[in-house]
Amino acid sequence: MEVRRTGIVKLDVLDERRDDLHTTKEQFLRCANRASEFCWSDRHYDECVTSKAKAERALYDDLKADTDLTANLVQKAIRRAVEAVKSGVDRWKKGRRTNQPQFDSWSVVYDKRSATFSRSDALAESGETVAEELQHPAVC
Repeated sequence: MEVRRTGIVKLDVLDERRDDLHTTKEQFLRCANRASEFCWSDRHYDECVTSKAKAERALYDDLKADTDLTANLVQKAIRRAVEAVKSGVDRWKKGRRTNQPQFDSWSVVYDKRSATFSRSDALAESGETVAEELQHPAVC
């Protein structure tokens, strides 16, 4: 059985790389919001796009061309929007009206394809991969 855990780690960003990280976050959120706009319908929940594959086919090329994000980060932004739309559709089906998901919190989704967690940590940022200092939590 596979066990997955989400870890919150502090990221120590060099001053000269801080703008790159903020640019990555802004582009990631812009992709997620554009995907949310594409997937959401105010008319009826049956018109909402809840297929990750369908959303990626429709949006990926334009979003990739419009940003400096890595392919994986563009895909993660689209998938985040689709998951939020699915959640909204589930609420709507139960009679609890909801609104189109909006993404504005300081968040970027990294996984093993866009981040390396080891002795020398690396994150994909707009346009490149850079080494960043992560403060790993103590293991109990």
